[in-house]
Amino acid sequence: MYVVMGATGHVGGSVARALLAAGEAVTVVTRSAAKAEVWRHKGAEAAVVDVQDTPALTALFQKAERAFVLNPPASPALNTDVEERRTVQAILKALQGAALEKIVLQSTYGAQPGAHSGDLGVLYEFEEGARQLQTPLCVVRAAYYMSNWTFGLDAVRTSGVLETFLPASQKVPMVAPQDSGAVAAQLVRAPVSETGVYAVEGPEWYSPADVADVLGEVLNKSVRVASLPKNEWLAAYRRNGFSDDAAQSYAHMTEIFVTQAYDVPPAPLKGPTDLKTYFQQALTE
Repeated sequence: MYVVMGATGHVGGSVARALLAAGEAVTVVTRSAAKAEVWRHKGAEAAVVDVQDTPALTALFQKAERAFVLNPPASPALNTDVEERRTVQAILKALQGAALEKIVLQSTYGAQPGAHSGDLGVLYEFEEGARQLQTPLCVVRAAYYMSNWTFGLDAVRTSGVLETFLPASQKVPMVAPQDSGAVAAQLVRAPVSETGVYAVEGPEWYSPADVADVLGEVLNKSVRVASLPKNEWLAAYRRNGFSDDAAQSYAHMTEIFVTQAYDVPPAPLKGPTDLKTYFQQALTE
């Protein structure tokens, strides 16, 4: 049996669906009884568990052969640096109490040491903690998710403006969540000897201007880019419900992303889903 965390999200859901389609026995982890029931109708087992309930999570991992793990995002209204590290430690402790054949861990491009750099620092610590378990490990580092652009769709629809922290013409690696999930699902089922770090991005790099053009085409309206200068980033995060601590951390992560102050993988895996296909699918779901 394979345990899949985050199945109610884009990536974990893709992993669970791919494993079920391959005929594997899957148990998804969720905090929602209603969402658990949805997955049972799809053919999976479902465990209603809070990831900070280490004994319950340990018991679940002890029944599994392999696991796909990710760290759930904390509410931005809280101190995300503290909250997300708390869940990382709870998951690692639960994994330590199991005897899994293999772990596949979802991470991100740019994961690096840093106490206040959003997901980059948190997921780096997650990776390092998992390596210390001495269990065969695959780390999937995903590029910027195309799904992140959907959070601003209401504003785009009403105003025709796509707000971004990136310069309008700066191209960056992006990936459809389902493509990252497909790679993770393959690695979960792959031989135990298949380990290491796997970078995943889409078929090409895109800029915010490219995103605006594609959205304009899909939505059948004119869309323009509004790039926020660095001195407005904190206010923008706070305006969107981030606490002061979270805003500071995410602004630092944004600076790392915009300046590309991280190692770009030399030979990433290329997912098949381009930006237009992603939006066409996402907007009809």
